[in-house]
Amino acid sequence: MAPNHPFGKDLLSAADLSAPDLIDIMARSRRMAQSDGQGGGAASNSRKIVANLFFQRSTRTKLGFEVAALRLGHRSIDAYDPERNRVGSSNGDNFPDHIRTIAQLADLLVIRHSEELKCHEVARLAPVPVINGGNGSDEHPTQALIDLFCMLEMKGSMDKLSLAISCDSRARYAYSLLLLLKHMPPKRVTYCVDPETHFSEKTQLALDGLAALGTKVSIVHDIEECLDHDVLNIQTQDLTSKVKSTLESGDLPSYVEKDPFVLTADKILKSRSDTIILNPLPRQGELDASCDALPNARYFEQVKLSSYVRMAVLERMLAGIPWTGSAAFSSA
Repeated sequence: MAPNHPFGKDLLSAADLSAPDLIDIMARSRRMAQSDGQGGGAASNSRKIVANLFFQRSTRTKLGFEVAALRLGHRSIDAYDPERNRVGSSNGDNFPDHIRTIAQLADLLVIRHSEELKCHEVARLAPVPVINGGNGSDEHPTQALIDLFCMLEMKGSMDKLSLAISCDSRARYAYSLLLLLKHMPPKRVTYCVDPETHFSEKTQLALDGLAALGTKVSIVHDIEECLDHDVLNIQTQDLTSKVKSTLESGDLPSYVEKDPFVLTADKILKSRSDTIILNPLPRQGELDASCDALPNARYFEQVKLSSYVRMAVLERMLAGIPWTGSAAFSSA
C-alpha cells in the first residue's frame, strides 16, 4: 500500500489516526448525536464545497457524506458522473487532470475507487484534504469509525466488550476496524470465517497486535459461536461477489451464503442472545430479514449514527486539523 500524503491532511487509512485523533472524533460524533445532527451551520461566508468522486456505486457512504456536509451548513457536489463527465474519454480529461480540476473547485474530496492506489494518487494530486471512501479491498476508514462509535454508544467502554466479526477475511471495513481497535482494545475479538480462510499478512499482524495488548483473539467457523458476544459485526463471507456487484457493468445474481454463516432470528432466539448486530450493508444473504424485528438488530440505527461520525470527520478536516497517526506523516 502506498504511503499517505505528508502533513496528515488526508484520511486514507485507519492508521492515519492516533489515539488522541480517535478520542477527538468520538467526542465530536457524540456532540453531533446529542444535537441530533444540528451542527451549528456554517456562516454563509465560510461554507465549503465537498466533492464526491465515486467511481464505484455507493448508497450509505455517498449519501452519508452529502447529508453530513449539508447538516454542517456546507455544500456537496457529485464530481464524477459517468453519463456526463468526460474523464477518461478520447476527447476528455485524463484522470490526473480531472482530479487537479476538481481540487481547484472544492475544499475536500471523497474518493471511492476499485483500485487500491487511486486514493493515494488523488491525495498526491490534490492540495485539499482527501477522504478514502473505500479503495478496492484495502480499507474503509470512515466505516470503521462508524462501527466503533456505534459500539461505544450502544455498549460502553471497549475494554469491557467482546466483539465478533463474521466476514470475508479481506473485508476492508473489518481491517480498518482492527487498526482502530489498537487504540481501544476490547477484552475479546473473535473472527468467524470459512475453515479454508487464510488471513492476509496485514490482517494477521493487526490481530497479533491486539493479542499483544491483552485482547483474547480466537477463530470460529459458525455464526452461532458468536452469539455470546456483546457485539456481532457481520458481512458476507464472499467479498469477491460483493465487490463485483458494485461494478458499473451490472449486478451479479444473488449470492447464497453458506448456512454456518447465515444469521437468522431462530438462531438468535435459540441461544437467548442479547448480542447487538451491526452490518455495514448492503447484506447479501448473511443476515436474514427475520432478524430485523428483534431488539438485537441495530444496523439501521447504525446508519443514523453514521451521519454524526461523518459530520465529525468533515468538521475536523475542513478546519484544517491534521491527523497524527502512524501513516499520516509517512513520506511519499
